[in-house]
Amino acid sequence: MGPPPVVTGVSPKFGTPLTKITIRGENLGTSKADLIGVLICNKDCTLTSEWQSNSKIVCRTGSGFGKGDIIVFTKSGGKGSSTVGFTGLPPKKVGPLEKSAVWVDESEYVDQRLDRNQKQTALSLRSDPLGLNSDDSVSRAPSNMNLPEMYPNGSPDPTDENFVPAWFLIERHFTTSFKELKEGHTYMKRRANKNTNNAPLNHVKDSLPVFFEVQEMLSSIHQRMIKDEAGRNNENITANLESLLAEASEKAGLLFTTVLNSKDRADSIRNTLGVLQRFKFLFYLPLNIQRNIEKGDYSVVINDYEKAKSLFAETDVSVFKRIYAEVEDRIAKFRVKLRNELVELPLPLYRQKSLIRYLLELHEQGDPAWDCLNNQHEWVQGQLLKCKDKYLLRANKEHNASSGDSSKTTDVPREFLEELAQLAVSQIPEHWHLWEQYSTGIILSETGEKSTDVDRLKQMASKHSKQMKGLLRDTIILFVNLLRAAFLPATLNFDDADEEDMKERTSYGIWPNAHIPANTLAECVRTARNVLRTLSQLKLAENTLQSLEDLIHDMRVLCLSSSMQEASSSISLLKREENWQVDKTGITSLPPAFENLVSKLIVTLQETLQSQGKEEGVFTREAVQSRVCELTTSLFTTYVSCMEQLAFNDATSNASATSTNVEPQIEKPALEKRIIIVLSNLRYAKLKIMAPMLQCFHELSFPKMQQTKEQAESAFVDLDERLFASYLEHRIEPLSATLEPGMYSGYFSWTDCVRPSGVRPYIKTALTGIITIHAEVYTISPQLVKRIIQETIKSLAEELLRLIQCVQKFSANGSLQARLGILALQQSTILYATEQSNKTFEDACAVLPQLGSGAEKKLLEELLNRFKSGMLFHLKCLEAPIDVEDYE
Repeated sequence: MGPPPVVTGVSPKFGTPLTKITIRGENLGTSKADLIGVLICNKDCTLTSEWQSNSKIVCRTGSGFGKGDIIVFTKSGGKGSSTVGFTGLPPKKVGPLEKSAVWVDESEYVDQRLDRNQKQTALSLRSDPLGLNSDDSVSRAPSNMNLPEMYPNGSPDPTDENFVPAWFLIERHFTTSFKELKEGHTYMKRRANKNTNNAPLNHVKDSLPVFFEVQEMLSSIHQRMIKDEAGRNNENITANLESLLAEASEKAGLLFTTVLNSKDRADSIRNTLGVLQRFKFLFYLPLNIQRNIEKGDYSVVINDYEKAKSLFAETDVSVFKRIYAEVEDRIAKFRVKLRNELVELPLPLYRQKSLIRYLLELHEQGDPAWDCLNNQHEWVQGQLLKCKDKYLLRANKEHNASSGDSSKTTDVPREFLEELAQLAVSQIPEHWHLWEQYSTGIILSETGEKSTDVDRLKQMASKHSKQMKGLLRDTIILFVNLLRAAFLPATLNFDDADEEDMKERTSYGIWPNAHIPANTLAECVRTARNVLRTLSQLKLAENTLQSLEDLIHDMRVLCLSSSMQEASSSISLLKREENWQVDKTGITSLPPAFENLVSKLIVTLQETLQSQGKEEGVFTREAVQSRVCELTTSLFTTYVSCMEQLAFNDATSNASATSTNVEPQIEKPALEKRIIIVLSNLRYAKLKIMAPMLQCFHELSFPKMQQTKEQAESAFVDLDERLFASYLEHRIEPLSATLEPGMYSGYFSWTDCVRPSGVRPYIKTALTGIITIHAEVYTISPQLVKRIIQETIKSLAEELLRLIQCVQKFSANGSLQARLGILALQQSTILYATEQSNKTFEDACAVLPQLGSGAEKKLLEELLNRFKSGMLFHLKCLEAPIDVEDYE
């Protein structure tokens, strides 16, 4: 197919009918035979067209008036277009004796044979009906007014049936005043009345010259005959004429004998042709059938066949029998053609209905509608299996290319589901609608067929009602099982199947084990829901869509499980993102990252968990409840495990720095600091994150949330205790262990010591250690200071009690020295004292001998005050505000 013709120029651009014009453009045909049509102002001018070249055509215009396009049709390019137009003008007025190339309406002129004076009729265009102007004094309209375009379907001619008075007045009386027009109107009315009253008299007056001519001619003939008879001696003038005529008739008969015989034969042929003309419908019918089939006018073919059948099916005329037999043969081939077209799928529903209706109207044997439904059912199933084979091949290629790595993600199942769903929503509804129109008789009733034919069609359909339900159910089950094989192969339940069942299982496809991302599964759930929503509108039999509803439930469960597993995997990898940078709240970036991951999970799950229509709830089954409880708990336990690895695993490195060394690995803090940071992160997650998250899961109706809460809290508490114990082991216990060596340094003896002059160094060392721990914790998490310092003081108090209890005997000075050390430590840490630590300090003092005199008590008080004064700077460190914002 070549480019379409384009008309870009015409000369001249306007003219009367049969004006010779030159058309120029592009692709105007490759030869004379290629040019098949030329339209000018919607009038066919093909017969007068002469093809000159690919860019030039010469033709004469038709009778179209007004402005219009010039359209060229060619075999190679089809219908063309035009960028210019041609304006058709009405033909000019032609007189009776003037030559004209077009047909001229002469009704406006008086017959010259009847009007000797050549009078003009009242409607002659050579005079003004208003009696105002002659043809020479007409006030023409300006040339810039294109009146044919203003009145495309009118005419200024008063004798034309499309006469437009406005056009006439503009053209002939453009400058005439309104007063003169009124006078002209009065003149026209007066003249009309005069013509009406004097019509008979005028007719007689106009006919008098003819009467006189006839009278003169008859008188002349009479005189000639009288004169002739007088000169021939009373002979009859008609006798000779009669003999001459008889002789001429005889000779003419001899002359035209052959002609008369030919006339008889022609009459016989004419009679035969009359028969052929009378019954030409039948004789032309085989050819017309073939032509209409080629054009696609199937309704015309059927109507002609019905007409021929009613007229000639029982004929006894041999020629009619022969022609009718050929018609039946053409119709039989036509039925085969319709059958073949009906089985070529895909085919739109309206076309299927038309073909079935044609076959029924042609009295096709069998049930073409049911045959079509069966064929469509097999075709749809075949398309579903072809779709499976195509994407299964792609999945296997990707799996082999990835060396069988099942952790690698793939989009092939999603693409497979989308195409499979498109097939289902486009073909299954058409299959069902065709059945509805078949079973209700609409295929015939919508064209006005007889009620008996419609009833017969309904009876035929009623025999297949049960089978049709089975066909639809089989198609939907195949659709569901193909998806189960791709997404949920374990749910096909073919574990203990026999050989036939395993063969069926294989037909659904055995897909390679590859990871399908949760977001892909969510899209798949939406697609499957759209399929269910579309099919639910078909009003199918009950439970027909149950398998699809079960599939959607299982896919929702799979999407939920995959989403939570992916979230757990992402949480476990948070340790790779730890940068150990502590913010103002005492935490690193991990708790917010953990919260962000779980929040995204909750948002993702909302659509999947929300049941639509009659969908079964995701958590209605006990097995799903147990599995979801495990996955929900795993979110928190995985975070706890991640925190534990960060705290204790020195080998853990920043995995974000790959082998390419794009980013350097972050240096990890010492063990004690890591423990404090992890303790702070853990405490923040437990108090600020866990409770809101559990509430969100509860609002989403997650099952067994109390069990999940208890297990999560248990994991948090267990790790907290182990972290705290580890910190005690690495930081507090070594500090407690320094008390005993410091107490007995310099061979100190409780039984033989001088009167105390101040607090001994081991107490100051212990106090310095407390300050060191306080500073270490406070710079990371002020919220943990109180707990850790209280535990430190408790541990030191217990160690002091143990050491005091191990002393066999105290002298007065030794007792005063020991009491001074105990009270100095207790009063220096009074802000962090607990009931247990105070009791331990009291128990240690109780072991010592009581002070004997007031002088000793006064000395003890002076020494304590001196100690506090000397250690003022150190003690200020322990007076840092402890009423920091707490999470609780």
